[in-house]
Amino acid sequence: MADTKEQLKQERDRRMDTAINLGIPDRVPFAPKMSAFYMLGYGISIYDAMKDARLIGPGYRAFLREYEPDAVNMAGLYAMDPLEALGCTFLRWPGPTHDLPLDSSFQHLDKEFLHDDEYQEFIDDPTHMILTKILPRKYEALAGLGKLYLRESYDATQLGDLAVFADPDVQKALQALADAGKATNARNQQMAYLRNLIAEEGFSTYCQCGAFVIPFDAFADSIRGILRTVQDIYEYPEELEAVVNKLTKLNAKRQILKFKERGAKRVFIPLHCGVDEFMSNANYEKFYWSNLKQCIMMIIENGMTPVCFCEGNYNSRLEIISDVPKGKVVYMFEKVDLKRAKETVGKVACICGTVPNALLAFGTEEQVIHETRRQLDILAPGGGFIMDCSIMLDNASHKNMHAWRETTLKYGCY
Repeated sequence: MADTKEQLKQERDRRMDTAINLGIPDRVPFAPKMSAFYMLGYGISIYDAMKDARLIGPGYRAFLREYEPDAVNMAGLYAMDPLEALGCTFLRWPGPTHDLPLDSSFQHLDKEFLHDDEYQEFIDDPTHMILTKILPRKYEALAGLGKLYLRESYDATQLGDLAVFADPDVQKALQALADAGKATNARNQQMAYLRNLIAEEGFSTYCQCGAFVIPFDAFADSIRGILRTVQDIYEYPEELEAVVNKLTKLNAKRQILKFKERGAKRVFIPLHCGVDEFMSNANYEKFYWSNLKQCIMMIIENGMTPVCFCEGNYNSRLEIISDVPKGKVVYMFEKVDLKRAKETVGKVACICGTVPNALLAFGTEEQVIHETRRQLDILAPGGGFIMDCSIMLDNASHKNMHAWRETTLKYGCY
């Protein structure tokens, strides 16, 4: 008698849990980081997916039935309607707004929204700074928020200051926020539809409730700019350290509790700024790892598993990031010395494979098979390994995808 969807789901879940806990499952789990492949691999435009996430549904269903992954990664896409309602200035997306092809990916522009002389103002009151300066710089429709001043502690003064809400520019900004809120609510319902579709097909999501961005990366991505933040390690080290510590205190615990309240089992942490080339190991430990480790420990203490995606080269960081509780963390790598990773990180944490996306898109089936077997030979012994690709996968050959999966299943048995 054929296994039911629920039985297969439980089998996949056990396989993933065993690997994550550094155990030896029946075989190596196959759980690639998919993104636009759900669309581009199945004739769905990225434009349509950003407009209405439900349109990705046929792509999800086709992928799940064709490749039967052991866990499902949700596609990482912005919602277009809130971006357009706010007049977003730091992203470009497909379609007429930016005159980009409908199948092109969104583009994140590295911009500086906090100036050199504003560091102390941000440290003193980040909420007011974000509301009245950062947001108006990031979103054209929110320019009117720059007229607000909400720091007064006297009731009479506060009541008098309410007149600013009659200002047309402020009202325009508030209306834009309302419009974006409605669009975001609609997007949340669309994503719930996709999660239900995945469950109906008999699969579990790998990580739940989106991504958790650590305070260093959040500051770099959204406020100061990645290039300027990395330069600030040398130009404004005290101010940068104070900001990261402040944001960790203000934001990290609340964000983690939101994941817990929503029933998340695993928390995805994309690590944008920790690459080897961006800072020395000493600076990594001081400015980045201290912050990252606090977040990792808080996630673990709240009964969830941090899934850390180490973007870029991470060879010099392996010993540092091994300082975590055994069997409680997953590390995804984009580029790393596999043997050294297995000898260091692999002793304490589950490792995800690094099959190059470019190989899956442009290589031959023979090359894919060879690389898959090479990674299995190095990373699979002793368990604690999940087969994965190097970064979020947009483009790939279906022939190569099948060769990758079949090789994993054939040679990844214990």
